[in-house]
Amino acid sequence: GELSPEDIPSELRYYTLGEGVWRSTDVWPPAGTTEQSWYFAESGGLIRETPTTTETASDSYSVDFTASTIDSNRWWTQLGEDVLYDDRAARDELLLTYTSAPLDAAMRVTGTPVVHLHVASTHDGGAFFVYLEDVAPDGRVTYVTEGQFRAIHRQMSDETPPYTHFGPYHTFNRADGEPLTPGEVTSVSFSFIPTSVLFRAGHSIRIAVGGQDASVFRRIPETGAPVIDIHRSAAHPSHVELPVASD
Repeated sequence: GELSPEDIPSELRYYTLGEGVWRSTDVWPPAGTTEQSWYFAESGGLIRETPTTTETASDSYSVDFTASTIDSNRWWTQLGEDVLYDDRAARDELLLTYTSAPLDAAMRVTGTPVVHLHVASTHDGGAFFVYLEDVAPDGRVTYVTEGQFRAIHRQMSDETPPYTHFGPYHTFNRADGEPLTPGEVTSVSFSFIPTSVLFRAGHSIRIAVGGQDASVFRRIPETGAPVIDIHRSAAHPSHVELPVASD
C-alpha cells in the first residue's frame, strides 16, 4: 500500500560548531535540551540571575549605520562559496555588547535561540541586528548565529503559523504593523537562525546588539540619528533564551 507521511522515517543531521561532531535527531530541538535565560546586566554583563531592580536601568546606544558583518557572510555566499567571518572584536566596538563571565564548564547550545529586547527609541522606525558570539580567553570573538528584525513587525500573533515555526510568531502583515512610539519602552522578541555550538570552558557568551548591517541592508530609518535604550530592570528584563543540551 501507499505510505503516509507519518510512515516515512525522518532524520535531521546537524554539525556542532567548535566541537566538530555530527549528530542525528528526529525532533527539533533535539530531545534533552532546556531553555536557559541569560539576562543583560550592568557594565555590559550577561548573567543567569533575573534582574531585581525596580528602578530604571538601561544602556543607551547611538545606532552606528556603518556597522556590518563582512562581504563573505551568509547573505552573499549562496552559490557555494565559503562563509568566512573574521574576528569580530573590532566590529563589536560599533555595537552594544553583553558578555558573560568565562564559563566554568563547557556548554552546548543546540536549537533556536530567542532574544527578548525591551527598548525605547528616539524614532518611530528601526531595525535590530543581534548576534550570538563566542569570546575566547585571548579576546578573539567568533560569530555563531544572528537574528534580524524590523521593529514595526513586533506584535506577536497567537494565530497558528501556516508552517513549522520556532520562537515568537509574527505575521508580518501590513495590518499588524505598528510604528514605535518615541520614548516609550516596548518589547521586541524574535528568533535567531538555528544553530549548534559548543562554548568551551573558559570561553564567554556574548550578545551584540546593533541597528544595521551595512554589508547587506538599507538603513531603517532612512534619515536621522536614532538613539535606543536597552532596558534591563525587573519590569523590562532584556534577555536571550538559549537551548542548552543536557548531555
